[in-house]
Amino acid sequence: MHFNKTSYFLAVVLAAQGVVSGDVGDYIWDITQYQAGLSHGNPADPTTSWYRFTVSGAVFGSLESETSVPAFGALCTGSGAGFLLSLEYSDCAMDATTGESDASVSARIVPYDNTQAHIAINYVFSAADGARNYTAVAVTDWARLRPPYNFTLSPSEVL
Repeated sequence: MHFNKTSYFLAVVLAAQGVVSGDVGDYIWDITQYQAGLSHGNPADPTTSWYRFTVSGAVFGSLESETSVPAFGALCTGSGAGFLLSLEYSDCAMDATTGESDASVSARIVPYDNTQAHIAINYVFSAADGARNYTAVAVTDWARLRPPYNFTLSPSEVL
């Protein structure tokens, strides 16, 4: 499944954080074993949430090009609390066999509402022209009884 409808939401969320550049072509990330859950069990903190998934991206562009994007892979887990759900970015565990040693992946729950999960995924790496930052937002239903599943996302570059 490919989430094209995230473009508008992504632009709104990232506008306050930086300038979103144009189209990055056919660059996609694979999201596997994705789950995002929501519970209401703690009376002192009635809304808690969690997420767990792996994210990976293949090399994009020519390796000789200044605009190429190196491959990466990471396992992301995290949680959030309160309403509106909010969380600072949490570092994901990088797969040391893929990607650059100075690259990082992080994820967070984007403040929105409790009807759908909005998870922002951020990939930062060094390039010849400085640090590069790609971000994508997954907008999915909360897991409830749904088993983990896979999909793809198209990130945008944040300048």
